Amino acid sequence: MPEPTSADNHNAPHQADEQRFRQIAEGLPNIVWTARPDGRVDYYNQRWHEYTGQAVDTGHGVGWQVVIHEQDLEHSLHAWHHAVRDGTPYECEHRLRRHDGAYRWYLSRGFPLRDSAGHVMKWFGTATDIHDAKTASELLRLAKEQAEAANRAKDEFLAALSHELRTPLTPVLMTAQALEANTDLPPDVRADIQSLRRQVELEARLIDDLLDLTRITHGKLQLRHEPLNVHDLIAHALDTCCSQAKRGDEIRFIDHYDAAQMIVNGDAARLQQVFWNILSNAVKFTPRGTITIHTRNTHNAIVVTISDTGLGIEPEVLPRIFNAFEQGGPHTTRRFGGLGLGLAITKSLVYAHGGTIEAASAGVGKGATFTVTLPLAPVQSISREPLKSMAVGESARHRILLVEDHEPTARVLRRLLLMAHHRVTVASTIAEALAAADSESFDLVISDLGLPDGSGHELISQLNKRYGLTGIALSGYGMDEDVARSKAAGFVEHLTKPITFDRLSEAIARVAAHRV
Repeated sequence: MPEPTSADNHNAPHQADEQRFRQIAEGLPNIVWTARPDGRVDYYNQRWHEYTGQAVDTGHGVGWQVVIHEQDLEHSLHAWHHAVRDGTPYECEHRLRRHDGAYRWYLSRGFPLRDSAGHVMKWFGTATDIHDAKTASELLRLAKEQAEAANRAKDEFLAALSHELRTPLTPVLMTAQALEANTDLPPDVRADIQSLRRQVELEARLIDDLLDLTRITHGKLQLRHEPLNVHDLIAHALDTCCSQAKRGDEIRFIDHYDAAQMIVNGDAARLQQVFWNILSNAVKFTPRGTITIHTRNTHNAIVVTISDTGLGIEPEVLPRIFNAFEQGGPHTTRRFGGLGLGLAITKSLVYAHGGTIEAASAGVGKGATFTVTLPLAPVQSISREPLKSMAVGESARHRILLVEDHEPTARVLRRLLLMAHHRVTVASTIAEALAAADSESFDLVISDLGLPDGSGHELISQLNKRYGLTGIALSGYGMDEDVARSKAAGFVEHLTKPITFDRLSEAIARVAAHRV
């Protein structure tokens, strides 16, 4: 029997180690394999043969390639060749064919064993079944995509619904406003018209709430921060709520403005919306009684407390009061209506300003208290100038090109603009508007965006290039991207329907100032 050579003596420990490795590998539930330095497989444990149905030695060399799914073969080979060439660890996910023809996902890993000189002596690897996790991950991805698609469809539906609901409200609101200003009408008729206007404004507010919730959900709510007097904001909201209180309501308002510091950095419209939402709820749920407003300062903040002696909040409802669509049960919904979005939006707006809001109630019939805390503005940011009034004085007279294909809206707008002594030319299409601009000179354009022969964006772009005209976009779409699109097209203002003539007059004044 020949004596072992020095090479045999040198390899003997490695062969013994490999034999022990294979004994361990046969007891493992995973597929285990080894390969030579050149990447050719020289061993699979029994688990491989049970799974693939291949006979012993069939998969050795490069025979393993036949069980990899054809869609995964190229990237699997590329990863393996790269690992063998550079001597770096190998990792790849691919589908392996089972003995019955079915494919399952596996994670294959390989690690090089080096000698003292750093040369690769052997590759040791495993293949782990990850099919269930991979399938669950794929199902989760598909569910996420479906949810996102459904969410996009919901947003598009809400935007379209908003447009369709807003458009017919504009002529109703403007007509009511014009009639309300007529002092010749009997008091009871004017009161009915005021009620009509309030209902239209409430409808518009409900539509706005739906869109605000969408903005907040997607993180698209944009705030324009400036120094604001909280007492002024409360006063404006209170004026609106007092005018909306129904005849026959016996509500007494009490205010204690004890805060010596009341300037915050915030968005005027959004913070006024916060106080309007709380006060309007107090009015709604207090048919008779007292609503008390109290302000105070604490820890560089202003605390606003609004309490009422109304219907109160049920203990089980209180923890959910700021949830979207939460209205305190079907009885409350049937009796008082609404969508249950106001307080959810209010909480988001307060938090967006770095503040907090809390609700408290001793129970049904014992009233409710809402407390809003807002951080005070830094001293250096406080303007010494008085806050601008939201009212705008009598505007100058302008030559206006009104482009509106909704005949009731066009008719009311024209009448109100003429009553304000503007000169008005009406067009219902882009072609008519361009023809009018060719024959007359205008100071500004007021245009709907959805026109029969194109969009208002196309129109303002052409009018701006030809005559340097700009103006006001009117639309039932009011998301931030809609406003940005109008500004990019050449409009100075974008008003979301329904609009009041006061808002339109203010916008006309701003456009006129922009032209100067």
